[in-house]
Amino acid sequence: MSATGKPRRPKGPSIRFAIFNGFVDESLASLSRAEIAVWLILYRDGKSPQWTARASLDDIARRAGINRQTAHRAVASLTRRKMLRVIERGRLNGGPSSYIVFPRPME
Repeated sequence: MSATGKPRRPKGPSIRFAIFNGFVDESLASLSRAEIAVWLILYRDGKSPQWTARASLDDIARRAGINRQTAHRAVASLTRRKMLRVIERGRLNGGPSSYIVFPRPME
């Protein structure tokens, strides 16, 4: 609690850790290995305040140790589960896709 009696909000690295804890406690058990790997890669790359990450499917697949089609399916599944939001689709010579990463399904 702060001096004003309001709960303190986590700042900096502690908010990142709190989001990661939410993912582990509430979402991890229901995800496939590929979905977990994709989420972790994008979360690690994410920049606050909205945890926006930019990555190509080829890069995600390489870092996750999966093929591109599996990475695509994992991104699609995480999007359906509302744990990712694709805010810009990557295209050839147009740069990587951009994502917003959520620790648990968003309503």
